[in-house]
Amino acid sequence: MEIIPPYLRIYQQILKDLENALPFLNVPKAKAGRKPKLTDIHIAAIFILSYITNTKVLTLAQLLIDPSIQSWHIFRRYRLKRVYRILREYKLHKLRLMILARLLYGKKIELVIDGTIVDIANVNRARTQKIRRVRGKVWWAKRRRKIVRRDNGKVVEFEEVRYGMLMMVLCDREGRVYDVWITFGSVHEVRAFRERKKRSLWFRGLVENCVVYGDRGYRGCEGVIVCDSREMRAKRQVVEGVISQIKLFNAGSGWRTLTCVLVYVYAYAIGYSYYRRGELEV
Repeated sequence: MEIIPPYLRIYQQILKDLENALPFLNVPKAKAGRKPKLTDIHIAAIFILSYITNTKVLTLAQLLIDPSIQSWHIFRRYRLKRVYRILREYKLHKLRLMILARLLYGKKIELVIDGTIVDIANVNRARTQKIRRVRGKVWWAKRRRKIVRRDNGKVVEFEEVRYGMLMMVLCDREGRVYDVWITFGSVHEVRAFRERKKRSLWFRGLVENCVVYGDRGYRGCEGVIVCDSREMRAKRQVVEGVISQIKLFNAGSGWRTLTCVLVYVYAYAIGYSYYRRGELEV
């Protein structure tokens, strides 16, 4: 009996799921010609596995596919754009099936919205050097915070300055990510919500047809129910877990372009939503 390493077994199942869903995805077909070392589907599966195993994408590709694979085989911009499209369409395909099943059974869909600043660079480094990843004042984020002092119990308010991007997450009570996007760090969460609702037909449909909960910062935001009571605040605890995993994943990803960030984010959303609670055939 052949013994298959755990990483390879998980990779094979993710690849199988992607290939089975490929006929239903709105992605261009591969061009005829010489067979590449790894296809876009293989790269998409490796990105998802990277979140599950907390291992770098290039290391997994060399370990599971071909030791001679180099970074340019994966991280070329035109390849990342195709991989991003595959991951996005696959996530939407899975969500459409799940929403349809819930509607058939008459279940109400409850979603939670929240955002967080994901650091691009250290503040001191961003002040003294040019950051090659992204540049501009729009990435500087200022947020007012309140903390309780341990010595006297008084509430202290201060302004926190960070150099990063705002990542918004919309998920359900089980932690499945329905939508995720990034914008400038200087943008407020409510503004990011309204702009997304205006531009994205998918997001607008979710807000108008589902129950969406948010924290007190979303007061006055149409389509969001503010969680004021303790029972209501308990409903949005799941999104805090989703966001905490995003920060850990970002720290180890080593991305260099915004296109690469989007690929990592969608791979994370798929991995966290469908491959984290014993849903893999081990």
